[in-house]
Order: sequence, then C-alpha cells, then structure tokens
Amino acid sequence: MSSASMEIRSVEVRHASAAVERRVRAWFETASRIGAVDGGRSVHLPHPEKRGVSLKIKGAGDRGGPIRFGTRLNNGPVAPRFDFDGRMMVDIASGHDNAFVGGASFQQTATEFRMAATFAELGIPVVPCVGYGRVATDAHVSWFSLHEWPRGHADIAADETDSYRLVNLRLSELMLDLAVNHGKIGYFWFARGPVQQDLAFDLHPFVQLDPLSASQLSWVMHLAYAYYIRCRACEVFPAKAGVRNLSPDIAAFPLRGLLADANHADYTDLRTRIIRPSKRLGGEQFSSSTLAAMLKASRVGSALLERCPESYTRWT
Repeated sequence: MSSASMEIRSVEVRHASAAVERRVRAWFETASRIGAVDGGRSVHLPHPEKRGVSLKIKGAGDRGGPIRFGTRLNNGPVAPRFDFDGRMMVDIASGHDNAFVGGASFQQTATEFRMAATFAELGIPVVPCVGYGRVATDAHVSWFSLHEWPRGHADIAADETDSYRLVNLRLSELMLDLAVNHGKIGYFWFARGPVQQDLAFDLHPFVQLDPLSASQLSWVMHLAYAYYIRCRACEVFPAKAGVRNLSPDIAAFPLRGLLADANHADYTDLRTRIIRPSKRLGGEQFSSSTLAAMLKASRVGSALLERCPESYTRWT
C-alpha cells in the first residue's frame, strides 16, 4: 500500500469540548509530538481546561508513534456472544483483534463512552470518558476514546494483601449487580490513586442484555465468561509482572462476590466445566439440555443460574 494512502486525511472528535478537540487534532495532525506513553496505544497529554487530570487518548498510536493502519492487533481475547439457547458465537466487531495496532475499534470507543456515563449515573467512581472519535486515511478508519485521567492513579498491583482481595470482591459484586439489576454484563478494572479512591476503567467489554433477546442460559453464559476473563487476568498478570509465589486462590478472587468462599477449584471448575466445553458446543451437535446440565453440575454455574433475574425466560 502506498505511503500516500496511509496519510491521515481527517480527524473527527465527538462529544468533547472545543478545547479538547483542538488538542486531540494537534496530536494526530502534528508530525513531531510529545506525550506520556501509557501501554501500547494510549498517551497522556496536558488537559487544556482542567488541573489535576491528564487528557488520555486511547487509540493514539503504537507506543506514541503512528497507528499501524491495516495491521490488526491479533493478540487479545475474543468477544463471544451467546444466543437465546446459550450457543457461543464470536462477535468480531467487539473483539480486541478488530482494532489496528495502536488504535481502537468503533465498538470499544462508543461502548467506553456510554458505559462511563452509566457508571457515573449509578454512583460508581469511574475514570470519565469525555468523548471519542475517529482518524481516517484514504483506505482505513481507526477510532480513539478520550478520558480525564486523574494524576497519581495507576493500575492496582496484584498481590495477596487484604486490599487486593477487597478490590476484587468489590469488582465481583459490581459485575453481579450490573448484570442482575441493569442487564449490563462485562468486566473492567480499577485504578487507585494517592487517596485510595478506586476508579473503574476499561469498560468496553460490556454488552446490554434484555429478556427479549436473551434467556437464562445466555445471561448465565455471558456473565460466566466475564468472570472467567477477570479470573484469568488475576492468574496471568502477576506472573507477567514478575510477582512470584502467589497462592493459586488468587485466580478465584473475582468470583467472591458470587461465591464468598470461592477458591482455585472453583476457578478450575469454571474454566474446564463451563468455558472450554461451551467452545466445543456448536452447530447441529449443540444442545441446550447439555449446556444446562453442565451448568448445574458446576458450583459457579449453579450460583449463576440461581442469580439470573426471573424476567429472563428460564430453562431450569
């Protein structure tokens, strides 16, 4: 592909103030630019209107450089969806791999914006998402979201302290409450600041379910998968960060809002008796009866079946 077709032709900013829009445009349209890089696709810039917060652009480019248009990320978890019978499908638009390297997808940015507003309306402390937009070349479109990131806040380090247990308990309880009382199912994480106020962020994995399009089985499977991803993160990320000699029970911490005494056996049960078999169930061999039996045979599955609101058409 020619270099001309990779040049940025337009930058569109939605919902943000005029001052924020100017700063965002300057980032994408200026060849020499300076920002504090955060991970693989985010940068922090001085906020043009507020003190004490930075303007975070998620989808700003590959490690502070340009977006790699045409090259998909191809290393994130898939985003399965479960139909009315509980059968797993893959929602390609919502998967991490749908974004270009250094960019974000349409779904990620729009959902971040709407869910941040929802968290704020529900009184859940959240990193504000003040807008989103897209940057286009002649051949491709990539998206970005805009966040007011409080200075001093950072990811909560994984360990086995009471603090880490409690933050996972709160996470688990919120995931369950959002699913039971608001039909919003997904996972997220918290950032902690110097005054110990935890703020929710990374909200794009959420979906909205309603009793017309989802049954008890699909509701349960969506929430089971969301819990699995958070448990998997507790299992994998500490090792990546160099933390050693942690108890295997750390992987079950995100289940403790559902099962107060959840341990590693419950996480293993979720992974091997629900998530893995559900990937093999499909096509003509799929059976809702088989899926329901799998769930009832699992402690996590049974708890989810019981917590599903009565408004969703029930199988069991």
